[in-house]
Amino acid sequence: MRAWGERLLARLIRLLPPRRRDLGRALLAEASVIAPGRRRMWWIAGGLWFVVREGTMRAVGYVLALAVAVGAVVTVDRLGTSDDAGQVSLAVLLLAGALLGFAAPRWAWLAGLVVGAAIGLANVVYVTWGPAPVHPIQPGGLAGAATLLVLIVPAMIAAYLGAGAAWLWRRSP
Repeated sequence: MRAWGERLLARLIRLLPPRRRDLGRALLAEASVIAPGRRRMWWIAGGLWFVVREGTMRAVGYVLALAVAVGAVVTVDRLGTSDDAGQVSLAVLLLAGALLGFAAPRWAWLAGLVVGAAIGLANVVYVTWGPAPVHPIQPGGLAGAATLLVLIVPAMIAAYLGAGAAWLWRRSP
């Protein structure tokens, strides 16, 4: 059982982000110093928990941030009633895309796609099943709501600008 846990931990350490692999290797190396028995088993279990937590929390955290960004963009678009509500919605969309692109540069394409499509898809849902859209769309109906998918373009640009800023930030001394 003990050797199986150590082998599993050694394989899972490779899945850790590069900055955390050294800590995972240290956990594995220290396991050999602990006397065989229950204490070593708990040490290996703690190492496995560390690997799972580090690996999954990054993905879960990003998906949660993506959902919050989509919720914020759709809420701002839905609540806006003034003449400049469209500009405010666009500003929130650009900010959300840039922040998500900065947070995870490799996933900038996903942030741009999901955040950019949020308003268009929300309006498709409003036209098809839900309450009437707050802002009348020209042309009306489903075709008008689908034209809002063009917001994917500025969201992608913002996400990749955020990814570029993250790259510059990490390369600066």
